[in-house]
Amino acid sequence: VSTQSTGSSGINAEYGQHYFKQINLSTRLLRMLQNSRRGLGLFWNTRFLTIETKKKPITVSQYSSLQKKINEFASKPKNQPTLHSIMMESNNKSKNRLIQSCQYMRHEFLVRVAHVITHLQNLPYIILTNEDIKRVLDLYMYAFTDMLHQPVIRSMKDVDNFNENLSGLLEDLTDIILLLSKGIHDSQLHVNDPEFPAIIGKTMDYIVINRLCNRILARHHLSMHIQREGYISVVNTDLSLKKVIQRNATFSANVCQNVYMETLPEVIIDGHADARVAFIPNIIDYVIREVLKNAFRATVENNLHQVEKPPIICTISNSADYWKIRVSDRGSGMSDNTLGNMEKYCFTSFKQKQEEQEYSQAFGEIFNPAVANRGG
Repeated sequence: VSTQSTGSSGINAEYGQHYFKQINLSTRLLRMLQNSRRGLGLFWNTRFLTIETKKKPITVSQYSSLQKKINEFASKPKNQPTLHSIMMESNNKSKNRLIQSCQYMRHEFLVRVAHVITHLQNLPYIILTNEDIKRVLDLYMYAFTDMLHQPVIRSMKDVDNFNENLSGLLEDLTDIILLLSKGIHDSQLHVNDPEFPAIIGKTMDYIVINRLCNRILARHHLSMHIQREGYISVVNTDLSLKKVIQRNATFSANVCQNVYMETLPEVIIDGHADARVAFIPNIIDYVIREVLKNAFRATVENNLHQVEKPPIICTISNSADYWKIRVSDRGSGMSDNTLGNMEKYCFTSFKQKQEEQEYSQAFGEIFNPAVANRGG
């Protein structure tokens, strides 16, 4: 495979017998291709393509001015809207309300991104030298700068332009958690400090929660411009818990099959299987997918000698006050050491063989671009 840059917005690429000559890309698409595995998935895996762009380097004075703005917004408190307030605000879709929503979203985006940048900048220097961590910081700095220079919103045309830009920034930041996970995993090999897990844990908790809140607010704002049946803003008011389990069981089973090439356990859903709740689908999808992924792996690894694997049982419990999903498998359980370390970001019980590392990471950490960007 060979790649060559033809300038700031062109690509020459050779892949097998296929040639792509001087493909002119818009600024938005080019940035999406640079920052997102999902964008490059339109062509091929990112490892086969290098995109070079000629960017004017930032001056010291420009960086100093930008850092002052970051510090300014990082000193401001974040608003904490509730699910109830989000649903109530969705009822008003007047022109003035949509403009106000854009202004509010811009402010909150800048404040939250500035907080994340400050947390990243306060990490130990050796962690910041990691290429993936630097990439994360660069992506957040770019997002902050882009939003900071967003024109004043006065008309519906400005609203449409803002929404397009916001959607692009969300796309650019899609792989943040993947890059952070890989960067921290690589960094711990060079750090001999017992406080490292605590430092990383605090920072990762903050970034993950902040990112989740930011994306919910952004999706809420964007959803005010569309009408979806069964939804109020980002909340599905008639969410089937059974369907949530089924689609994530299918996803986890496919990944497990690609790694182990074994017969897979059946997923049985019992309890209040017809229960429907009001919730944000992306959040529950992510949680259930991770739990089922672990259940599939534990069941297959600890029953390799059996052709027919014991089932994974998902029990739904629904009442007037709460609902629960319990996932039970017949793996080996967790040792005391694993149980004590399971919430640490740098810990994994998944022991990889050298020759299986690429496939193991696809299942253990979802780094494989083919499965990385599911669930939103």
